[in-house]
Amino acid sequence: MSRIIRERYENGILVERTVEGSNTTPWHWLTLVVHTVIAISLVALTTVAIIDSLTMRNTLSQEETSAANCEEQPRFRS
Repeated sequence: MSRIIRERYENGILVERTVEGSNTTPWHWLTLVVHTVIAISLVALTTVAIIDSLTMRNTLSQEETSAANCEEQPRFRS
């Protein structure tokens, strides 16, 4: 995190230096963790949805080809 450094000079001599650190509190860390968990969950759900749709498409296309193959088989008559 960034730090702000304020310096005050008088007659070219450093009189005062104030360093302000970042204002991170436990609340900021908690929100960061919650946002990270939500983002990872969304990525996981999206990945599962894409894989599921690809699997379903593959299953449906196999059923269509198997049904077409069954209809095209020659029938023998005695």
